Amino acid sequence: MQIKRFTEFTATELTELWNEGFKGYASDITMSMDAFIRRIPENHLSMESSIVLCDLDKPIGFVMNGFRMVDGRLTAWNGGTGIIPEYRGKGHGKQLIGAALDVYREKGAEIALLEALSENEPAIKLYTKMGYELIDKLRFYEQKEGLAPEAFTTDDAHGYTFTFGLPQDIQHWQLPVGNMPWQTHWENIVNGQSVVATDERGEIAGYALFKRVFDAQGEHSSTALFQCRAVHAPEADAPGLLKALLSQVYAPLDKKVVRRTVNLPLSEHALVRILKEAGFTPAVHQVHMKYVLNGL
Repeated sequence: MQIKRFTEFTATELTELWNEGFKGYASDITMSMDAFIRRIPENHLSMESSIVLCDLDKPIGFVMNGFRMVDGRLTAWNGGTGIIPEYRGKGHGKQLIGAALDVYREKGAEIALLEALSENEPAIKLYTKMGYELIDKLRFYEQKEGLAPEAFTTDDAHGYTFTFGLPQDIQHWQLPVGNMPWQTHWENIVNGQSVVATDERGEIAGYALFKRVFDAQGEHSSTALFQCRAVHAPEADAPGLLKALLSQVYAPLDKKVVRRTVNLPLSEHALVRILKEAGFTPAVHQVHMKYVLNGL
């Protein structure tokens, strides 16, 4: 067995390996070659730092890796681990994750993050044995009916000004990212939007990052929420502010479109409660895991 880099393979070979590596997975995440290629820059993945495990010259497993600075620390992300069916259960997962951690150390990363489906117990056990720790549980929530007009009604929105812009606009305030899941960072939200709530003094109170999707006829078909956070609002005002932000994100509320959240941390109790009360139901359950590198 030997470890090679993605740069040593063609796009066709890597797409085939991805699809074989996730064969029989709980969710169907097979992709066309075009979708696979798009995924790399959209998720800030590195061809040079992503690895393939080979049996002689046969690719049998992989780990896709990405890196970015998060709160001043170089952070690595496992953007997908897969092993083709006939090689599973033979210890190759340990080889791959160990090799990926070596790559992170070589790059000087201080933190490594990953998400895994909650029902994928073998993978979670492997990551735990390798030193990853569970830091949160994540949900993709969905609501496919029009929302009631009062779904996000609040008396606490007065005094705030809402400004729409691009996801990267939140960088103006240099807000800490903390343990937000990788795919919810502003860098990953291609063609997305931000809405920022400022108070009467012009200071940021909260914000949301989201993306609206339109069909071939230009009709609004879905909205995905990536972040919705109260930042400097008083704690008592936070639920009202979150509702006000959600009413901006998911507008028009009476229109029947698919409304989603992407990897929403369950630790955000107020936001989870508001969405559940509005009729959002869980569609995908994941865990969020962290590995602290270099003894930090």
